[in-house]
Amino acid sequence: MRMGKEITMDPVQEWGDESDDGVLYSVTLRRIPVEQSQGSFVQYKTIKVRSVKAATLERLVSLLLEPGTDPHFTTVFLSTYRAFTTTQQLLEMVLDRASSFDGNNNDDNADQTGSGVCKRTLSSLLSLWLGEFSEDFRDPPHHSCLLALCSYLRRDLQLRWLCLHAEKLLRRFSVAESCRGNQFSFPLSGEEVENYSSPGRWDFLTFPSRDVAEELTRLDADLFVKAIPFQCLGCVWSQRDKKENKHLAATIRATISQFNSVTNCVISTLLRQPAPPPVRASVIEKWIRVAQECRALKNLSSLRAILSALQSNSIFRLKKTWAVVSRESLSIFEQLSEMFSGENCSLSGREILLQSPGCGAVPYLGTYLTALTMLDSALPDTVQGGLINFEKRRRECEVLSQIRQLQGSCLQYKLNDHPEISSWLRSYKRLSERESYDLSQEVEPPVDSYPASTGTWNHRTLAKKMIWLLMGSEGSGSKSSPDLVSLTSSGSNGSETEDLTVPSSPRRAKHMVRPWVLSGCSRDLRDDVFSSSEPSSPLPFLHPLQHRRSASMTSLPVYNQQIDDSCIVRVSVESSNGNLYKSILLTSQDKTVSVIQRALQKHNVESVRSEDFQLSQVLPGGKELIIPDKANVFYAMCTSADYNFILKRRRGHKTPPTPTAGWKK
Repeated sequence: MRMGKEITMDPVQEWGDESDDGVLYSVTLRRIPVEQSQGSFVQYKTIKVRSVKAATLERLVSLLLEPGTDPHFTTVFLSTYRAFTTTQQLLEMVLDRASSFDGNNNDDNADQTGSGVCKRTLSSLLSLWLGEFSEDFRDPPHHSCLLALCSYLRRDLQLRWLCLHAEKLLRRFSVAESCRGNQFSFPLSGEEVENYSSPGRWDFLTFPSRDVAEELTRLDADLFVKAIPFQCLGCVWSQRDKKENKHLAATIRATISQFNSVTNCVISTLLRQPAPPPVRASVIEKWIRVAQECRALKNLSSLRAILSALQSNSIFRLKKTWAVVSRESLSIFEQLSEMFSGENCSLSGREILLQSPGCGAVPYLGTYLTALTMLDSALPDTVQGGLINFEKRRRECEVLSQIRQLQGSCLQYKLNDHPEISSWLRSYKRLSERESYDLSQEVEPPVDSYPASTGTWNHRTLAKKMIWLLMGSEGSGSKSSPDLVSLTSSGSNGSETEDLTVPSSPRRAKHMVRPWVLSGCSRDLRDDVFSSSEPSSPLPFLHPLQHRRSASMTSLPVYNQQIDDSCIVRVSVESSNGNLYKSILLTSQDKTVSVIQRALQKHNVESVRSEDFQLSQVLPGGKELIIPDKANVFYAMCTSADYNFILKRRRGHKTPPTPTAGWKK
C-alpha cells in the first residue's frame, strides 16, 4: 500500500494507491456535509473513495458482478474491454462466474443470499451490455455469442425479460444481414455512381448554399450515428493497415470515405471543365458560403473537408482565380480557417459543439482519433506485475463518451432531403492527387519554372520560399509562421515545386489549415485524412465523466516537446519517401535499437532485422543527425529541431519492403 499526504481541508484530495485482493486502487478523500437536524453550523465528514486503477482480467470480471462504490466501472469496462480480451471470452467468464454463484446457493430465499445479489448485478450488467453496446454481439452469420447468451437466459425465469431483449436483437441482426450486401453505405463513393443530368456542371451555382450544407450534414450525420466508438481506439485504428485487417473499423472508414468525397467534389467543381477565372472564383465563393452554412449547422466534418480542399495544392496555387475572389468571401474564409489552425482546432470545435445543446452537431472525428492514438502511444497497456492498466481505459472512455454524446445530438437534426443535390454530389469521379495537380496546371500553367534540381529541395526551404512570396509584396520585415501552408503534401514529386505563386492576400494565409487531405502517396485521397496535420497540436479538451476526478491530459507526452522525461516523436521509413510518419512514445530510457524495433512494428515492416537500419533525425536545411546504435535517443536527439526521424537501410543491405500506407500522425 502506498498512501499520500496529510489530510487537508480540500473538498477532494488525492490520497494515493492501495492494493486489495489483487486489485490496485486509486484512493481519493472527499469531504461531504453531514445532515443537521437543527442549528446553523455545517459539519463535514471525510469519506474514502476507491477507483480501480489496475487488475488482472479475472479480477476485473469479478468486480463486474460485485456491488461496488465505483459508479462508472462497468461503463468504462464495457466501452474498452475489447482492447484486452474478446466478447466471447468475456461472456464465458461472466456466465461461468454467475453459474458458480447459483451452484453454491440453493436457498429458496435467494434474494438474501450472494446469488440474489449476483443475479441483480448480472441483470444490470447484461441490460447495459445489450442496450448500449449491442454491436459487440454482431458476429455474422451465426452471432454465436448472442445465441449462447439467449440459451443461458432461457433457463432462468428471473432473466426471461433479458432473454426477450436478446432474441429481439438477434432477429434484428439477422434481418439486417439478409437485407443488405454491405453493412455500411458510402453516399459519396469514389466510383461514379450516376451522372447528373442537368444542363451543365456549373449549375452548382444555382443550388442554395443552405440546401447543399443541409444535404452534406444529413449524409455526415447518418454515417456518424452508425460509427462504433470502440473502433476509434488507438489500439484498433492503428492496426487497420495490416492485410488481415482490411475490414477493420468499417464504420470509421465510412466516415472517412464521406470526408474524402466531399473534398474531391470541391476540387472537381473547380478543375473538371475549362472556365475563366471569374467563374472559378464564383465557385470558390459558393463553397465558402456552403462552409459558412455548415458552421451554422455545426457540421464540422464537411466544414473542414471544404476548407481542406480549397487549401490543397491544386487549388491553392490558382493565383488568377483567387485574385478575383471578393474580399468579403476571403474574410469569411479566414475566420472559418482560424477554427482549425494549430491550438485553436480542438478548443474552437469544442466550443461550437457546446453551443445550443439541444441542436444537432457533427464533429470532426479526426480530433478524437488523434486524442485516442496519442493516449494509446503515451500510456502502457499493463503496469507492475502485468496488471491491466485500467486507468488508461478510463481516459479512453472519456473520449468515447464524448463521441456517444455527439451521436445522440445528431438525432436532433431535422433536415430536408435534397435528392437532386445528392445526385449531383455523386456525379463526380474521384481524382487522384496527381490528376488534380495536372488539371490545376492545365487551368493555370506554371509561370515560375525552376530547374529539375528543385525536386531535391527540402520542405523547410520551400516553406521559407512560400513565406517570402507571401510577405515580399508588402516589403514587410515581420516574421510569419512557417506553418502557413503545408508543403509536405507535395511528396517527392518535383513538379509540384514549379509554381510557388499563391493568392495575393496574405491575410487569408494567416490561419490556413494545412492541406493534409492530399498527402503524398500513391493512393487516391487516402483513408488517413483524419490524421492531424498539426502534430504539435494539443489533445482536444476532454469533458470527463463525473467520477472521482478529472483525468488531466496536460501531463501526457506531446510532440516536439520533452515533458517529464518523455515525448512523442514521428518516425518514417526511407522506402516510403519520408511522407508516411508513425508516432511513438519516446522515454529517457529508450535506446536506439528499441526505437527502431517499435518504429518497424508501427510501419508493419516485417521479415527484417532492426540492426539492418540506422536511425537519423531530420534537421533543417536537408541535414540529418545520425543517432549512434548504443545511444539514448532521448538525450542524443536535437531538441531545437522538429522531432522527426527516419529509418534508413544501412549501406550494403537490400531495400526494405515498403510499409503499408497508414495514418500520418
